[in-house]
Amino acid sequence: MNYIKPLIALTLTCSVAITNAQTPLNVVSEPTPVVPPKDVTINDLGWMDKNKMEQEITELSELTQTKLGTPIRKDLSDLDTMQRLVDKNLVEQDDYETQQAMGLVLGNLILADFPNTFEWKIYEDEIGRSRALCVKKTSDCLFPITMLSRRMEVGTKPDVKKIHNDAIMRMEKHLPKLPYDGGIMYKFPR
Repeated sequence: MNYIKPLIALTLTCSVAITNAQTPLNVVSEPTPVVPPKDVTINDLGWMDKNKMEQEITELSELTQTKLGTPIRKDLSDLDTMQRLVDKNLVEQDDYETQQAMGLVLGNLILADFPNTFEWKIYEDEIGRSRALCVKKTSDCLFPITMLSRRMEVGTKPDVKKIHNDAIMRMEKHLPKLPYDGGIMYKFPR
């Protein structure tokens, strides 16, 4: 009879543990409500936006020419140039203007690779106004201006090529394809 009490206690403990494992606290019975998105407007760039973008690229090109001996060329070599800026710590952690100009170059490279797919737009939502690289006639957008600056402002050294390639892959469904399932049809040779 002495062995029955421990056996009963063990059985009760196991049944309590099993019961507790399936309590309503551990099971989601109803989906969480989805908050509707705030109003978003997407508009064309104004002439001031275009001028600002040209000026930012000119200033970045002057920096790369001075510090690295290489201007911004508007081809894939710009990825290496920007990586050298990052690796050599030539852009300060709080130099948001230069960091965002680097993001602008990143966006321009994506646009140059897929000129029939993307266009620069002004994207406005509850957070504010941003320049975005959007798929034409959709609200699918990339925000390359901040892709590097968000990482650099916290002290990390971003992999510029990886960020560039990841951004392209996020929009893969919109990109032109090579025939016979040959992958993405880039304009720049790879």
